[in-house]
Amino acid sequence: MRIATVLLIGLLVLAAATAVAQDKAKPYVAPVPGTLQLLDCSNATPVTCGDSFDDTNVGAPNNVQSYSCVGWTESGGEVVYALNLVHTTNLTVSLSNMSADFDAFLLGSCDENDCLEYGDSSFGYTLDPGSYYIVVDGYSGATGTYTLTIDCEELLPPCCPFDDVCCWLDFNVEHCNLIFMPCGGASVWEWGVPVGIPQIGCDDVVITKVLGTVLADDYPPSSGEIAMVGPFMVTEECWCMELCHYYDTESGFDGGNVKISTDAGATWQLITPARGYDRDAYTSPPCVSGEPVFSGHQFNTTFLRDCFDIRDYMGQNVWFGFFFGSDSSIQYPGWYIKWVKTGGGYSNPVEDTSWGAIKAMYR
Repeated sequence: MRIATVLLIGLLVLAAATAVAQDKAKPYVAPVPGTLQLLDCSNATPVTCGDSFDDTNVGAPNNVQSYSCVGWTESGGEVVYALNLVHTTNLTVSLSNMSADFDAFLLGSCDENDCLEYGDSSFGYTLDPGSYYIVVDGYSGATGTYTLTIDCEELLPPCCPFDDVCCWLDFNVEHCNLIFMPCGGASVWEWGVPVGIPQIGCDDVVITKVLGTVLADDYPPSSGEIAMVGPFMVTEECWCMELCHYYDTESGFDGGNVKISTDAGATWQLITPARGYDRDAYTSPPCVSGEPVFSGHQFNTTFLRDCFDIRDYMGQNVWFGFFFGSDSSIQYPGWYIKWVKTGGGYSNPVEDTSWGAIKAMYR
């Protein structure tokens, strides 16, 4: 439930700012003084993709009460799981059959301050090969039983960059016949000179102009708009779409995704980049409610390259729609697009190269 925090007159400005910045999914509960310890992973339960089993935190140690990705107290006792991935993976962690109020946390190491993502029923996250920890903890002292399910989707190498470019819409250079369409919220898309974002794009190109969500400020609350470009013909030589973009949004509550249309924007279907989206949006933002989105601050210091395999639309003219939505509070810089390219990517798996090395070329 979203909180409506009533600030009392006389609170310090810093304290007020901290309260606003805390996550809005649960009320803030202060940790109990003198009880904080280090997370203990020595008895972590090994888990693998596809696991689903019943468990409990009754009797589990309460070594930590806070995690760096939320603003409330978890003091019910933590159950720690160890996950090892050998391929780049879209991970989905789900909690069900809960007898109490539990939350699941994804950690990059055995450290509660290395929190990558969380969810009170489920979350998704794209991970490189490596070792990670999943912790189930009880909100504000909650204890009981639950079912933990771990699903994985291994990612294939992306289809770009490509040598043969069929079409290149460079927003650095021109407007590219953009069409802006409403989708339930305030207008947000603009084309022109951006302010306050990285100045170097993909391939070390200097950023001069972009398609972006409000160029000189943060995006507005309750925004919801589509930026559409096209048409593009999908052929055997032109079956991959490359997007050079940058985003910095409130994780889960705001974000954007890419959809494809074969009827000039009358209907749309979601398309997914090779690395996957960052997470599913909450139901609050217009335009992308409950959908997979680019969201959060994972890549908020650089433009990155994302690639979409569009061979399902072979032989058709298609339009790309950039859907963006935000909820009613807490805004960030937003989503900015440098270029859209179509071309031909790899037709066969890349050999003698690790997927991690391949990914490094697109950041």
